[in-house]
Amino acid sequence: KPRVRARPRAKPKPKPSPDSLSGASSPSDASAGSPSPSPVVGVRRGFLSPASLVTPKARSPLSAPASVSTVGDLRGLAASGLDSLKRRLDALHADNARDLEASHSRISKRIKTQSCVQMAEEAEKEHKKMIDNYSQQADEIKASYKKLMTEVQSSSSRVCKVTLPEMAKSVARAIDGLRSRYNIPATTA
Repeated sequence: KPRVRARPRAKPKPKPSPDSLSGASSPSDASAGSPSPSPVVGVRRGFLSPASLVTPKARSPLSAPASVSTVGDLRGLAASGLDSLKRRLDALHADNARDLEASHSRISKRIKTQSCVQMAEEAEKEHKKMIDNYSQQADEIKASYKKLMTEVQSSSSRVCKVTLPEMAKSVARAIDGLRSRYNIPATTA
């Protein structure tokens, strides 16, 4: 035997919202060709008429409802529409001001970062120049020190090898001249 499948339950119809009820038109409006919005939309075509499948359009804030009968009502409606537009414009202005402030802070941070990086690069270049100058001066000082040390060593070796013996010989001659002049005998040690 083939199994009999149970029919799925139909979903309960949603309750109409107050907005959709307020958009219901009177019989005189129905004759003018404006379809009344139906709370049930999107059900299979075979069950509902084509007029009920039309989706209700969202009202613009400036569209006049059917209950406007006096100039005062129209004036109040215009004032409320202007107030809502003003609120929307104020909100948009506040959003734009926040976006502008955020982008300004991002740009200022980026500029500060770029200027800091540029200053750091310039400081690093100056530091390298100073190090190069110091190393060059240190090399010059080392070269002059080596030259001075070679001169000192050569002069000291010359003094030790030549000058001191010559001075000793001249001192000895002077002493011998004084002895002969004053007839002092040479002492033997």
